[in-house]
Amino acid sequence: MRQLPAGTVTFLFTDIEGSTRLVRELGDKYADALAEHRRLLREAFVHHGGIEVDTQGDAFFVAFSRAKDALAAAMQAQQALADTPIRVRIGLHTGEPVVTDEGYVGIDVHRAARIAAAGHGGQVLLSQTTRDLLGGDVELRELGDHRLKDLVEPQRLYQLGDGDFPPLKSLNQSHLPVQPTQLVGRQAELAEVLALVRAHRLVTLTGAGGSGKTRLALEVAAELVGEFRDGVWFVGLASLRDPSLVVPTIAHTLGVREPQTASEYLRDKETLLILDNLEQLLDAVPKLA
Repeated sequence: MRQLPAGTVTFLFTDIEGSTRLVRELGDKYADALAEHRRLLREAFVHHGGIEVDTQGDAFFVAFSRAKDALAAAMQAQQALADTPIRVRIGLHTGEPVVTDEGYVGIDVHRAARIAAAGHGGQVLLSQTTRDLLGGDVELRELGDHRLKDLVEPQRLYQLGDGDFPPLKSLNQSHLPVQPTQLVGRQAELAEVLALVRAHRLVTLTGAGGSGKTRLALEVAAELVGEFRDGVWFVGLASLRDPSLVVPTIAHTLGVREPQTASEYLRDKETLLILDNLEQLLDAVPKLA
């Protein structure tokens, strides 16, 4: 591996949008499309002085000494892919990471990865620090502050160009409490619950008090934000004792003024509700069903 840039570094992350769908649509042609995508991206990175740090599956992690070079590489990459069936999301973030024998460590790496994950195919997203280094010569569209998974502080994000894309896959499309730490040691359970939620309309987590049901549910919800068009909502019921207040509490969380219209409001929505501490209000379950 070539020597990694040190000091102020701009990270570039890419990821293919809808890779599973592409495999299904392209069949045997997907391998060739993937190889061409890799060739075009690497050509753009090398042309602008990028150092390939890591490649996982169909995603790239590249480092640049200058923010302008990273943006130029992102622009070239998106232009090169315009005539191919593959669309990638790209995220840029500039920081001062620690360089070790194994590569980069530090929050800036995670921040760059999360910024990329919030985007859509064909979209290039930039952090505030990257934007500040670019000056005013590039057309950027401010997208506001967004809460991203595993990051406590909201991130102000910018989009390259004025293209129209769906809302970012951030926690803004949700009502989830911010978690101060990452979930550790529950990857098997996380994967299992994610699969269940994707396959069923109702999933119940049970277990002894203090076993981490709420924390696991929140992690699952954060992972699924981008998959529910109308958001992911956490409804805390711990303080309730009257089952008749469950539906009004859900309505209040959703911003629905009249509780009796909550079901009508949700009828055409793609929404995930996390009802926490429902076990003490089981008389409300028939109405919820």
